[in-house]
Amino acid sequence: MHRVRRALRRVVATPLDRWRQRDLPVLSVVVPVYNGAEHLDEALRSIRRQDYRRIDVVVIDDGSTDGSLAIARRHARADRRLTVLSQPNAGVGAARRAAVAAATGTYLTFVDADDTVTRGGIRAAMDGLSRSGSDLAVMPYQRLERTGIKPPAPWIRALHARPATHTSLSERPDVLVNAIACAKIFRRSFWDAQALEFPEVLLAGDQIVTARAYRDADGIDITSVVAYSWRRMDSSISQGQVTAQAVHARFDAIDAVLELLEDLPDVRAERALQYLRYNVPNSTLKLERADDAYLDALFERVPRVVGAAPADRYAAEVPAQHRVLNTLLAARDRDAVWRFVQAEGMQPEMHPSGQEPAGLTVYLPGWGVDDVPPEAYVLTDEQTVAKAIVREVRHEGADLVLDVAAWFGNVELEQPTLTVKTDGDLVDVVHGGQPYVVTSRQGAQRRYAGSAWVVTLHGAGRRAPGTLTVTLRDRSRSGTVTARIPRS
Repeated sequence: MHRVRRALRRVVATPLDRWRQRDLPVLSVVVPVYNGAEHLDEALRSIRRQDYRRIDVVVIDDGSTDGSLAIARRHARADRRLTVLSQPNAGVGAARRAAVAAATGTYLTFVDADDTVTRGGIRAAMDGLSRSGSDLAVMPYQRLERTGIKPPAPWIRALHARPATHTSLSERPDVLVNAIACAKIFRRSFWDAQALEFPEVLLAGDQIVTARAYRDADGIDITSVVAYSWRRMDSSISQGQVTAQAVHARFDAIDAVLELLEDLPDVRAERALQYLRYNVPNSTLKLERADDAYLDALFERVPRVVGAAPADRYAAEVPAQHRVLNTLLAARDRDAVWRFVQAEGMQPEMHPSGQEPAGLTVYLPGWGVDDVPPEAYVLTDEQTVAKAIVREVRHEGADLVLDVAAWFGNVELEQPTLTVKTDGDLVDVVHGGQPYVVTSRQGAQRRYAGSAWVVTLHGAGRRAPGTLTVTLRDRSRSGTVTARIPRS
């Protein structure tokens, strides 16, 4: 009965919402598709069902051979807000440009054919733009995987945890981390005035367009309502390619963005640091399955980005394993790079650590042997934060017994203590059990000795909390973290 009522409300609400929104500006939604039949129906359904009704959807088929065009036309017959174009295969950049030329809305957004939009995210951003007058809104996105919805990367969550209205790139350079073309709404007059368009070769090309838009916008709205679900596809243009050509394409985009920011030196330095923390590792991690030609490309390209970052923040914020590898790349030490990679140097959690004159040091392959300064092996604060998980839950009468693992990242525990925050429940905390185990990509294991705890919440068996907040202490180190309690 509830499902029937919800369905009836949707049937009634759709024309009513359209009538209520009849005076709102039109948002053009550009959807390029090439052999996207597997997910296109889901994408178009999500666009048609989302809450901002004043839309002009332009679907452009880029020479598909799998029935995508028929799917698009079926949706267009059912909803007059959709227009379908087709062209011989010319690439996603050309398809987007052709669709933009046909779009008629006051605002413009892009949705890829294998992604979806949420119910309320676009409406929230459009409402904000009508109040702020900004040229651009940047919206949070989430990952859409085979196992369900996953949160985005931590830096995307951090950006959108601090929403802003009519801000600027100088005020919020962190906005550059949201670099995909989608999950943005552009004022069309701004798009045209700046002659924004997507390049022919699109590998990492989205970030050039978004960087220009951020730089030149008269007002940027950073929103907090998730608007976009980005499907992680193995065949994605920007993911998975392990070739020297792919390295050069990615770094061409990086160089182009840094050049765009030449007149904003503080922003440029911030963007270089972002690249070294979040983007360059995507290329260097692929060394585990790369060849010498790929490595030669990294020899050429990585040091220039390192040189653009502020040295003090580079040392404090870029993880130790990347600083060590970047040093070897700058020295063009081919043998040392391959030894480092093959010995799991890119996985610091697999290696011991200890206090050295330079600081808390992770003993990565080559430490004390390779020509790398000791400071490069020093762990960042972010690499040593407290972590905790609830591994198992069981009921013993009225009590709830939790198997908890708590540890500091990349740090050997010596004399740890664990404190549990509760809402009045009596708590027993006992140190012991199976330690937390990390497994490397190659299958090796490392046990974090002293990380296991048994936490008993007396009387909580019938009203189990959803999370557990613990404080881990070990000598001078402490940290508080919240762990989800799985349903038993």
